[in-house]
Amino acid sequence: MKQLPILKYNDLWSVMCLDRRNHLNGVVVDDASLKIMLHIEKTMQRLEVMGDDEQRVLWIEIKAPAKKYREENADANGNYWYQLCTGHYKDFHYLILSNREWRFIDLRSAHHIDAERKPDLYSGNVSKALKKINIYISALVDSICENPEAYNAYIEEHLPYTKRDGKIKRADLNRICPCYKTFDHPEHVLRVLEKQQSIPLWTSDEMTLRKYMHIWRIAYEAYCTKSRFDPEPKSAYENVSDEDIFRHNSKGREIEGLNLDNEEDFLKWEGANSPYHCLDVAYARVHLSPHKKGEGWDDEEIPVPEGHWYLSLYFSVYGYSQDVINMLEAFCHAGIGVVCGATSRLLKMVNETDYVSISSIPNKYTHDEEIGNEISLPYECEDITAQQVAEVIAATKWVPLKKVKPVL
Repeated sequence: MKQLPILKYNDLWSVMCLDRRNHLNGVVVDDASLKIMLHIEKTMQRLEVMGDDEQRVLWIEIKAPAKKYREENADANGNYWYQLCTGHYKDFHYLILSNREWRFIDLRSAHHIDAERKPDLYSGNVSKALKKINIYISALVDSICENPEAYNAYIEEHLPYTKRDGKIKRADLNRICPCYKTFDHPEHVLRVLEKQQSIPLWTSDEMTLRKYMHIWRIAYEAYCTKSRFDPEPKSAYENVSDEDIFRHNSKGREIEGLNLDNEEDFLKWEGANSPYHCLDVAYARVHLSPHKKGEGWDDEEIPVPEGHWYLSLYFSVYGYSQDVINMLEAFCHAGIGVVCGATSRLLKMVNETDYVSISSIPNKYTHDEEIGNEISLPYECEDITAQQVAEVIAATKWVPLKKVKPVL
């Protein structure tokens, strides 16, 4: 690709320090900076639209500072890789610079669409850094317009895989990097899931706080005493009442003054406290929810008499997979059957028949029928060698990079 001006990180510091950690709602630049920002946007408009708001997006290289001053990993050439995006909607203009990890810089013409323009007096003066970016982008877009294939081929060859998205078969990931295995004892997990599916559902013609507290306590005790990281002794729960254990619930202390054997009081407690995760065993992570057949979400296939109550256990965050298994095992021992919509997902994990998504910004909630969870690309460390990282890269199906094309 054509030789370009060198962008140096140290020359861009006035922009780089404006990331989301310090400026959550972006920075409204001053007039001098806005003029340059709009020029960069106009230059980018020589390229085809790549998203909403007339967006155009380019990968750019920035020369990293000396190693002792680096806040992120540089490539073999000592460069950082950032995405630069320009866009506008009506009279609202923005320029976003991101490393697709933790740094996200949002420069804008106003706080929001149709807002009165009020430049940031302290942080909006970034014209000096934007001039450097403007020179670089002008040369880069010239080069792309002359030979777009060369730019796209260069990005395909040199863009670090830490900046890309893809998916890998769990079986391949676990084979290459055993430290990523979900379960230490997969055969035991299979037995628990088989048992969980075979026992009849717990049902009741009414739901009371006493009933819910007792079943919640079983799950919570399993969660705490079988923790991988800091398990509590089982003796801590011996001769302790359900009411006392329930104080560990986010709203377990709110039962004072309520009739523990009255469904109306249970509904009163649930209605007042459900927005505060009162139905969670692991706060905001693992949920134990009571349902009344025929009311609420679609439960036509649940084999429970109309008007009777049953319980469901569910989760999204992958890191709690073993905790859910521990809770299901405890329910099995107690003869309590619960609906677990995650059973299929857990079976795919233990049988290694699903995929693991790889992203530069992994989302802990990501999963669907194919993807079990999402991670960042493994990196060389105490448990993983450079060879293993290379094997993961080779075994991953990477999402094709979007091609940049000039306006014809």
